[in-house]
Amino acid sequence: MKLYFTPLACSLATRIAIEEAELDAEFIRVVPGQPLPDGRPFAAISPMNYVPAMETAGGMVLSEGPVVLTYIADLAAEGVLAPPPYTEERYQMMRWLNFVATEIHKGIFSPLMTNKSSDGAREWARGMIAKRFDLLSRQLDGQDYLIGSFSVADAYLLAVLNWCEHAGVPIADWPVLLGWRTKTRRRSSVARAMAEEMPLLQAA
Repeated sequence: MKLYFTPLACSLATRIAIEEAELDAEFIRVVPGQPLPDGRPFAAISPMNYVPAMETAGGMVLSEGPVVLTYIADLAAEGVLAPPPYTEERYQMMRWLNFVATEIHKGIFSPLMTNKSSDGAREWARGMIAKRFDLLSRQLDGQDYLIGSFSVADAYLLAVLNWCEHAGVPIADWPVLLGWRTKTRRRSSVARAMAEEMPLLQAA
């Protein structure tokens, strides 16, 4: 399978998931405004020009982060990246995966990290932080992961919490989240994924 990524973007979560599951994948870097290495526009793969996107070995094309992550979780051995289907734990994982996508990634960070946002949009996003970070803090207080064991929801949350300093989000005001981020960065799959992408970002 081919994974399309931008260094330290939300697509970092897919690299973490692939590392965690010990799957084989070809990673293709997406440079905004430039064609892919094969000459195609990235929009041919991801209509919204968003990473991550995936081409499976069977030729299926997937976009939208939670869908790509769920697909990777289903390729992994059972229990490595997601609880078994049809269990309560599986639906709780899906809940948190979608919470990170909508309330944290799109709700908070997207308005804060683009120069296309108005002052009003950025103020609105900052006003959303406390309620959502409080909820995450309560969920993670006293446990290592969102649903008790590492899942693709944790990979996604780590990827977006990495942006706090760049976006001006004071993560230190939530010690549970800061501690969780620090500890999760030391997980071997996370450390390997970040070690692959950090030099690419720094060289850009």
